[in-house]
Amino acid sequence: MISNSMTTKMQQKFAPSQIQYMKLLEMPTTDLEQRIEEEVENNPLLEENKKEDESIDSPIPKKDAYGMVRSRNRDNNPMTMKADPGSFNSGGVSLYDTLLEQLGLAHLSDLDVEIGKEIIGNINDNGYLERTPEAIADDFFTSHYVEITTKQVEDVLKVIQNFDPAGVGAQNLQECLTLQAKRIHANGEDILLAKKIVMDDNLFNMLKNRQYQQLLSKLSCSNEELIRAENVIRQMNPKPSTGSGNIYENVYIKPDFLIWNDNGRVDFQLTKTFDKTLNISPHYAKMLDSLRKSEKNKENKQAVAFLKEKMDKANEFMLALARRDETLRKVMAAIIKFQYSYFLDGDISKLKPMRLVDIAEMTGNDISTISRFTNNKYAQTHFGLFQLKQFFSNAVEDGQGNQVSSDAIKSIIMDQIKNENKQKPLTDEKLASILKDAGYNLARRTVAKYRDSLNIPVARLRKTIL
Repeated sequence: MISNSMTTKMQQKFAPSQIQYMKLLEMPTTDLEQRIEEEVENNPLLEENKKEDESIDSPIPKKDAYGMVRSRNRDNNPMTMKADPGSFNSGGVSLYDTLLEQLGLAHLSDLDVEIGKEIIGNINDNGYLERTPEAIADDFFTSHYVEITTKQVEDVLKVIQNFDPAGVGAQNLQECLTLQAKRIHANGEDILLAKKIVMDDNLFNMLKNRQYQQLLSKLSCSNEELIRAENVIRQMNPKPSTGSGNIYENVYIKPDFLIWNDNGRVDFQLTKTFDKTLNISPHYAKMLDSLRKSEKNKENKQAVAFLKEKMDKANEFMLALARRDETLRKVMAAIIKFQYSYFLDGDISKLKPMRLVDIAEMTGNDISTISRFTNNKYAQTHFGLFQLKQFFSNAVEDGQGNQVSSDAIKSIIMDQIKNENKQKPLTDEKLASILKDAGYNLARRTVAKYRDSLNIPVARLRKTIL
């Protein structure tokens, strides 16, 4: 039986200018510089302002919506850098740029390249993929408004996992070691045994938990053979992006913000995004006006249409840049206001629990905008260089019922483990007891969760023999 029915469907659509603004908002300063240069090269109506004395930040009011006063010098220009970028910049190339370069050399479709960029943007400083392929597929629709499947993400991820350094793009330690083991082409008994261990879930868990007797039984090998295989595994890199614990070693990072303490008052500014400001070329603007007055032939009409299109795009691009800067200032001001005590001296115990929704409510933006804002962006403070997402953390209740940042708890755990007796390392129960004495009444399983998030193994795996 045939029946007629009517259905309604709501679908959100974004104007091209809104899409451009959101893409610019996601970009860190280094990527934005390149994007601006590309736009200037491709659009003859967009040109650099010839003034050589442009300030780092554009003119701003003396006080913004959040009460943050901006310092100015005698020339009424925003103050220049209060922190020395040379203290953290080095001449190396970041993991992000290295992976993007390899992505450009891979034989992929335009869509797969964009998926690859999304994946690479979610690979952390240690070389691990922080989000699942399912989540990345959802993120891709949010940022590109194109629906893709989880399998498409997984297929591109497999390509990236073949990039250097070996093990990059793994979602956990075992996968990281497995990716490295697959690149070892030697066929010695110790190497074959090592590969067998890291590629088998049960065997790898036995090794990780140092259940050597069970391993010997399962593998039917000698103690010496197992020791040699373990040595092969130990030579693999659990953090493929670096050989040390310093995530900024051999990485060039240009901060998006400079934050400093100006005689007891926290102040900030955007770093320079371009050497000169942008404007519409007077030459081409005059040409357009002249052609409009004499649209008598087909050639003139085509020229007018071409110049009009380029002018519209130039204006849209400059508007998107202005909106980006406005959003960055507004959101950073809200973050500093929320974490004002912390930014005074960098004492992590003063870092308050802060969520994306908190800043979204303060600024009137939606959560997705705040999420884009914090992605791949850095702030240089007077006490160090930080990713913006490090200023966000969940709440933990102390013994007095006060809400404190989970990062403060993690800091205590790290300090305690750093200074522990390695012959008698601190158990999670002991760490919970230490935290309780410090005023944080946490369950052992909560302490274990924070320890795991810091990639610190359990006590028995931290024990060393004299």
